[in-house]
Amino acid sequence: MTVAASFGLAAALSVAVLGDESGYLSGEHQKMKLAAIEAMWETQPAPAAFTVVGFPDQEARETHYAIHIPGVMGLIGTRSLDTVMPGIDELVKRAEVRIREGIKAYDALQKIREAGGTDKVTQGVRGDFEDNGINMGYALLLKRYVDDPRQATDEQIAKAAWDTVPQVAPLFWLFRVMVGIGVLLILLTGTFFVLSARRRLDSHRWLLKLAVFAIPLPWIAIESGWLVAEFGRQPWVIEGVLPTAVAVSNLGVKTLLLTLAGFIAIYTALLVIEMKLMLKAIRKGPQAEHAPDEGDTLSHIPPAHAGAAIATPSTGSAA
Repeated sequence: MTVAASFGLAAALSVAVLGDESGYLSGEHQKMKLAAIEAMWETQPAPAAFTVVGFPDQEARETHYAIHIPGVMGLIGTRSLDTVMPGIDELVKRAEVRIREGIKAYDALQKIREAGGTDKVTQGVRGDFEDNGINMGYALLLKRYVDDPRQATDEQIAKAAWDTVPQVAPLFWLFRVMVGIGVLLILLTGTFFVLSARRRLDSHRWLLKLAVFAIPLPWIAIESGWLVAEFGRQPWVIEGVLPTAVAVSNLGVKTLLLTLAGFIAIYTALLVIEMKLMLKAIRKGPQAEHAPDEGDTLSHIPPAHAGAAIATPSTGSAA
């Protein structure tokens, strides 16, 4: 049990370290995702506070009944005390600027295509594409509202800018479920390790029962983490480059259903086999361990050597 508890504790702590690194990388490359996880609508002075609980309201653009811990989110997202983390409102304004710059790149690209190459257009067209090409993915966000982004109205541009905000409430709560389970598993495995190392775990049978109920928790934390990743990256397949609305596959519905049915069939079969094996092992139960009887000097000798052990004294007598 001590070995199992030590491995569990080491795994839980390593996941916490990896999670911290993931939070820092999100602060560098997925600022909107991090702001949505925190439901941070407005930019806060550095270092930003961490919201323990609250009720995000995306329509009102505020978080009701929020409880904050000062400085923690700034350390997670920036690892500094003086770096400002932008809020959702500021990031939306930045997105609107990038959409307008992306439209210039989109327009230049269409002119290059019509002309048949970059060498057949003016230097100004090439300059527009080179200067604003990094933002062309933002212009593609307008495809939801208009076929040609160059024809978009100011209202459509504003809507597209707000499309860069993922669903805040699911992100907010899923992240806290994931982190909460992670902290609980660290405490649980740490308690098991200490008690098991001191040979006192058997006197706390309620902890053993609690461990059984905790079996699904790692799975719930993993699924919550995946949902945070998938909700948080919206509306992008590739951040700032390829919107999900433009990256739709050309596979038919029948193909997708057939593939899904195949996966379901395979994993269902594996689940049935695993459950049968587990039930068989449970019905068989653990092997009983018998203590050697008093005076039984052969009970600890493997059967293969028992005959030789018995024969040895008689051989000695004959000599």
